[in-house]
Amino acid sequence: MIEDAEREVLQEWEDENDIDIQFESAADDSAMMEQISADPGGYDIVTLAPYGLALERHHPDYEDDDYLAELDFGEVPNYEENIQEEWRNADFLQGDDKGMFYHISNQGLAYNTDELGEVSSWEDIKDPDLDGEVSLFDSAPTRFGQACAALDMDVAEVVDDLGDGDEEPFEQVMGEVAEQHQNVYQYWQAGDQFMQDLREGQATVASAWGGRVEMLARDEDVPVDYVIPEEGCVSWSVAFSIIEESDMKEEAYDLLNFIYEEETATDLVEQHYYPMPLEGDHEVMEGRFESLDADNVVSFSWPHIFGAIDTIEEEFESIKHG
Repeated sequence: MIEDAEREVLQEWEDENDIDIQFESAADDSAMMEQISADPGGYDIVTLAPYGLALERHHPDYEDDDYLAELDFGEVPNYEENIQEEWRNADFLQGDDKGMFYHISNQGLAYNTDELGEVSSWEDIKDPDLDGEVSLFDSAPTRFGQACAALDMDVAEVVDDLGDGDEEPFEQVMGEVAEQHQNVYQYWQAGDQFMQDLREGQATVASAWGGRVEMLARDEDVPVDYVIPEEGCVSWSVAFSIIEESDMKEEAYDLLNFIYEEETATDLVEQHYYPMPLEGDHEVMEGRFESLDADNVVSFSWPHIFGAIDTIEEEFESIKHG
C-alpha cells in the first residue's frame, strides 16, 4: 500500500528531524475533505486526487473556506528541479497554487489473466459471460466520466447541454453507465475491496488503480493485469497539499523537499509502484502498470461537474438500485 511505502521511506526524515509522522487514511477524497473540514487544525499535509482538489475549490460545502494553503514553491526546490514541467502543469493543478504533483495514477481496468485472454475496451466488461463478475468504483462522477470516455464525449459539453435544456447527450452517457452496470455484482468504495476480490477470484474484472494491481501481480503473484481502455479512462493522479491551518508549515515544506529528492522519489516508486515523473531516465519508472506516457486519459472540468452533481448522483443511484 502507498501508506506502507511512505512509512518505510520517510522514516529517515523522521529520524533526522526527531518528528513522528502520524498517518491517517480515508476511503476516498470526499471522506478526506470531510475529515479536514471537521478538524482543519488537525492535519498538516494531505494527498488528494483531482476530485479532492476540485471539492475544495468548487463544491458548495467547501469553496467559501480556504482549507488548503497557497504553496510557496521556492520552499521546495527539489520539486521544480526534479519533477518534469509537463506534470507540474497538469490540468488539475491549474487555477491556484494549492497542489504539487506527486504520482501518476489512472482508473483503468484490472482483470484476471487466468480467466480472460485480454481486456482492451469498455465494451469488454459488457460481455454476457462476465455476468456477476465485474466490480466498479462506487463514485457517480467517476462512473459518469468513464462513460464519457467510452463514448468519446466531452464531460463539460454534456453538462453544458443539459443546462441548456438538451438532455439527449446526458441521457446517452447515463445509458452507457447503465450498460456498464449490467455485469456488476458490487461497487467498491475503497481500494482494499477490489484488491481482495481480485485476490480471491471473485472479481474477474474491476475498475482499479494500476499501482495496486501491480502490487497484487508482483508481490502476491496474483494472475492479474491492468489496462487503460483504448477509449480512455479517468485520470486519478495525486498531489500533495499543505493544510492552511497547519502550525507546522516549515516542517511540511522540508518533508516535501525530502520526498522530491531523486533518491527518495525512486525509493517510493520501488515500494508503491506509482511512477513519479522525474527528470531524466530512471530504470525504476520502466515497466510500471501505470505509464508516464498514457495519453488517453480524461481530465474533468470540475466546475461543470459540480453544477450537475445532484442529477448525476440521483441517476447513478437509480441505475444501481433499479
